[in-house]
Amino acid sequence: MKRNCKKNIGLVLLLLMGLMASCGHTVDEKADAQRVGRLHQLDELLGAQSPDALKEIEKGMREAKDSMAYYECYVRKGRWFCQSDTPDSTVNYMDRTIRFALSQPDTPRRNGLLAYTYNCQAINYHNFHRKADEVVRLYRLAYEYSMRSDMQHQAPSICANLGDAFVYKNQLREAACCYRRALFLVDSLQLPKEENVTLYVGLADIYLKLNDFESSLKCYQQTEAYLSVLSLSMQAYYLNNYGSFYYYKKDYPQSLRKFLQLERLLVKNGKENCFDMYLCKLNMADVYLNLDSIALSEKYLAECEPFLVANHDVTAVYYCNTIHIGQDVKKGNMAAVARTLSDERHLLGPDAESQVAFGLRQIRNKYLRKYYLATGNYRMAYENLREDMQKNDSLEHNLTNMRASEIMDRFAQDTLKLHHELALEHKSVELNKTRQMALVALLVVLVVCMFFVMKSMRSGKRLEESKRRVLQLKLEGARNRISPHFVFNVLNNKILHANTAEANELITLARLIRSNLDLSCQMKVALGTELDFVRQYLTLESPLMGDDFDYAIEVDPEVDLENTSIPSMFVQILVENALVHGLRGWDGKKTLRIDVLREQASTVVAVVDNGKGFDIRKKGKKRTGLGIITQTLAVVNEHNRNKMTFALQNVKADDGRVLGCKAQVCIPDGFVM
Repeated sequence: MKRNCKKNIGLVLLLLMGLMASCGHTVDEKADAQRVGRLHQLDELLGAQSPDALKEIEKGMREAKDSMAYYECYVRKGRWFCQSDTPDSTVNYMDRTIRFALSQPDTPRRNGLLAYTYNCQAINYHNFHRKADEVVRLYRLAYEYSMRSDMQHQAPSICANLGDAFVYKNQLREAACCYRRALFLVDSLQLPKEENVTLYVGLADIYLKLNDFESSLKCYQQTEAYLSVLSLSMQAYYLNNYGSFYYYKKDYPQSLRKFLQLERLLVKNGKENCFDMYLCKLNMADVYLNLDSIALSEKYLAECEPFLVANHDVTAVYYCNTIHIGQDVKKGNMAAVARTLSDERHLLGPDAESQVAFGLRQIRNKYLRKYYLATGNYRMAYENLREDMQKNDSLEHNLTNMRASEIMDRFAQDTLKLHHELALEHKSVELNKTRQMALVALLVVLVVCMFFVMKSMRSGKRLEESKRRVLQLKLEGARNRISPHFVFNVLNNKILHANTAEANELITLARLIRSNLDLSCQMKVALGTELDFVRQYLTLESPLMGDDFDYAIEVDPEVDLENTSIPSMFVQILVENALVHGLRGWDGKKTLRIDVLREQASTVVAVVDNGKGFDIRKKGKKRTGLGIITQTLAVVNEHNRNKMTFALQNVKADDGRVLGCKAQVCIPDGFVM
């Protein structure tokens, strides 16, 4: 009896202790939620650039119950100055907050304060194009602290800011990863969908840097429908970038409409003297310049330049000088251009241009080329144009790499999302189920994952085999024919010009057709076999090309023709293209040369003609032969570290005249097909 009473009393005490602990946790959680809610309200006032923001922040500082609460408001006062016309005042607020926070114990609340402060410090440097590497470091610190804080809702915007910093440093792949991670965080943290919308502006900026206007426009259009629900600062960010999009697309009237919309928005909200307005006016000065409204261009530049110079923004001053150059070129005042360039070197230093993004250098190059041509400095005009062309080639390369990496980036995000979901599930199991049930659930998840991974691998393998088979069928279809025009032309020629040698020529034709049928059954052939076939082909094609046609096949003695493999009919396709599209119908002597060389552990086959050349403007009319070559290379290169390459270019004289066309295939040693 006593034992049962003691047991019941113990159970009651345990129950009461549990209820007290639960109530304590509830009170603490409620207080934390209220504190985070108040800070979120202050951030919304700052984002809207409300005139009440500073008053509410100072009220929070006065009513703070402890030092941590005081500094949570204090750092937001520094953020307010960052948006004002005295942004340098921000620095002291940030430095003092960081010193305080680092002296506190490592808690989620302290980490949230550090994340916010480092983010604000980076924004201030970023706005005025200072310390690009330091900006990246600060954003990374802010992101790391935010993920260990009680304010993880900051993480997506910090991650997007890091993406902006990478865009400025022209590290576009890293920038794209940051924006995609931010999108993932919005979903996994179950934040409002409006957070997703703003991130598409960052992705649009990346595509714009790569001159992929179609993808960039899609991102802007995804945001446009939600513009009214965004904060004032995000609306300004969106409209400024959208105006820049149309500027780089050279649609200056549409660009002007976006910047005028931004100007009206800022004036309506009493923001005539803020960073966003000065940036807007700087962009409008350049747009008006391109619309030949020089007076308006000078007006807007005069209104924003003093602020930008006073804040020692090298990039902004460089852009102001660029617009001055454009204005003076249009007015024919070349002496003023020379003075601007000279003064800039003394003010900013000789290496200032290396600190400026290439997009701004391109804008200046456009105006400088007109200046060089007007002053007769053709060498500098050429060097200027060559720099732009090299950069555009690099952009195309970056775009290709970015497309290729998108699949892996998204796979990585899906993996992170899976880990996050498993963590949430595990936490729920600890509260509501036994450890044994959690292990069972985890085992089921792993089995399901393994099943889908194996299924995906099998599907991928089948898809790859199907693609290879489809391509092989296409190639066989192409290889099982020699141009019908060629066959009929040969036969008609023999019928019309019958002579004693006719039988031998028809035998040669039969051998050629037989060789074609043999080669069509093979995906690869020895290079020597391919060249023998081409010799037979040219032997019969020569009379049809006329007496003024000549060809030669030169083989480097170091080339191992029997042990070097090449996809069958590759060289024949290149030769046929040269005859049909380059030499046939070409006036004067026609020559075709096939060179087989050894170059740096590779065998190079070059087909060169002296015809009319390849018209690169006709991209939409891709020839069947060249399409087969590029598709074949995509398949055979997939499992080789050293890739087989193909290049097609016009041969030009020193004066730019086209002297013919050169098609070249490079086969690395050890290449396996």
